[in-house]
Amino acid sequence: MLIFALRHADRASENVDALSDAGQVRAELLARMLAQSGIKNAYCSDAKRTQDTIAPLKALLGGKLTVNLFPVGDNGVDGHVQAIATAVRALPPDSIAAVIGHSNTIDLIIKALTQKAIDPIGPNEFDKLFVLSISAASPSLTLLKYGAPTL
Repeated sequence: MLIFALRHADRASENVDALSDAGQVRAELLARMLAQSGIKNAYCSDAKRTQDTIAPLKALLGGKLTVNLFPVGDNGVDGHVQAIATAVRALPPDSIAAVIGHSNTIDLIIKALTQKAIDPIGPNEFDKLFVLSISAASPSLTLLKYGAPTL
């Protein structure tokens, strides 16, 4: 199983649940990068910025990509993380998927899926793309950077 895990693209501002122009460019780059990967499923929160990050890929792939929304809701961050991890683990072993989260969830999701910790994601970091290879043996985790550098 191959999972692309990332924080949503650059947001417009702290108080606005939308992507900035730079975030839209980053989301379009992500779509071009993943369009021919064989990806079939994406998982994100109910925040507009996570959905906007995957929207260009959905536009390219149409019905070939299923976007699954997992609200944080009453179960809080821990329930949200566990729901996504459970859904990903239920995929067939040859699946390719993406998880689009937040600075306070993507590290927890990666930990739940691989038992590997990552460094905290800063409030202005949007360029990290984690590639998780999950097999019956030992999972692997690779960090890539994509798009314009962020701090």
